[in-house]
Amino acid sequence: MSERLDAYLAHRGYGTRSESRNLIRSGRVRLGGRVCRDPGRHVDGPVQVNGQVVEDGPDSATLLVHKPLGLACSHDPAEAPLLEELYPENLRHLGIEPAGRLDRATTGLLICTTDGALIHRLTNPRRHIVKRYRIRYIGTLSARAIERVAKGLALVDDDRPALPAVLELPSAGLATLHLREGRHHQVRRMIQELGGEVVELHRDRIGSLNLPADLPAGAVRDLTDADRKQLVEEPADMAEAWAALDHDRGQLTE
Repeated sequence: MSERLDAYLAHRGYGTRSESRNLIRSGRVRLGGRVCRDPGRHVDGPVQVNGQVVEDGPDSATLLVHKPLGLACSHDPAEAPLLEELYPENLRHLGIEPAGRLDRATTGLLICTTDGALIHRLTNPRRHIVKRYRIRYIGTLSARAIERVAKGLALVDDDRPALPAVLELPSAGLATLHLREGRHHQVRRMIQELGGEVVELHRDRIGSLNLPADLPAGAVRDLTDADRKQLVEEPADMAEAWAALDHDRGQLTE
């Protein structure tokens, strides 16, 4: 099905949908050589604005982004610098949204897209998409930190504990946390609850999709079909750990 005229213009940089509708109603837009004042008319021929032909361009995008430090996942200019500044210029008008946010002090893998269904699939807590975080912290964690996280850690100012998760502690000051949910500042809050303070936080995997080693901080590329499939797959190297955790959880609830 062809695209509505107001959406067609908005997707090609002529403002918001509302601004595009006003532009159309002003009589400055031609469709198929004739003035068209109907924003809901479907595009079935060449479009001109103020006598200039509107070039066809992308009307959707899904990007794999390596978020660097310091950028806000926001559209508010007051919070600049913004994540959207990394998007290719010819895509910035599309209203691309991140599928789950990373705070300004967190780096790593983000999927940014116009695909609302994909955003829902990656962020819906019922989907239990696994995300891996690499952590550098200061302080001393609880001696039972791994066990407490596996059972579902209670969080301050939260009326329900975190879902059971997998915590790895390779050495003092370093941790890896595998989560199946994404609450506000969850990793930082969990480490704080365990006795530490996060000083560096980096997400390097969603599902079984690893942040590409050849994608430097601040770089962006299109998400491939193979990437998209990996996003919703449980990582094979964690299957045993999750199976044990789910087994223990099942026994506790029986």
